Amino acid sequence: MRVGATVLLLDGLCYQSYNWVKFRPLGVLQHVVDMLEEYQCDEIAIIRPKRKQDSLIAFKRDLEVLRTLNTMTPICFGGGLRSVETLKMLADVPVERLIFSSAFLTQNYDLLESACALFGRQAIQCLLPIGKKQDTSVIFCCETEEYIPIANVNFQLINDFANEVVFYDIENEGEQDKFNFFLLDDLPIAEQKIIISGGIGYTNIQTAKALGCASVLIDNKVLHKEFSLKGYKHGE
Repeated sequence: MRVGATVLLLDGLCYQSYNWVKFRPLGVLQHVVDMLEEYQCDEIAIIRPKRKQDSLIAFKRDLEVLRTLNTMTPICFGGGLRSVETLKMLADVPVERLIFSSAFLTQNYDLLESACALFGRQAIQCLLPIGKKQDTSVIFCCETEEYIPIANVNFQLINDFANEVVFYDIENEGEQDKFNFFLLDDLPIAEQKIIISGGIGYTNIQTAKALGCASVLIDNKVLHKEFSLKGYKHGE
């Protein structure tokens, strides 16, 4: 099982997010990635935490930061991939996988088919920000800024297009060892395709291994020594 990290990139700088609402500055992307490489990170998911408000100018500005990134660690990228135009801008960007969220929730078949044609299905990941509202599991759609009941999510579309699925626990994001595995109950996604993120800790990693998950993505708090990703991987 892979052990990676999430990095939030917003207007050229990196942030740690807490419980889907609070942000803590972490610095420039290259410095953050350098630290993660020291921690023997298997992969880094760089995500632009854009909600309904986004612009092509802001997207291009973040791409310029990503384009100059120097790293040997595999990079996944998402956030604001909402048109074929944005996909074509990634031609010279050093990323191995693309992360889509709103495209799956709004059932944007044209965009997903274009992504598969340009990059291959093996490069497509689905990100589902998941939580609970009145005891009902819901998924947050960033493009529309609304919570969608699990029953209304097209999992057939996700299984058809996504090579892996990231379940992001928005209520425990930024916390320590609090990922809610009950959120995964009865979801029609094979364990070997599941990546978990949000509140990941030592116990969560062991549980994910036992379940046969593909990967875990630890919050940016791994940049602080007490949460060393190297320690997570080797049980230190």
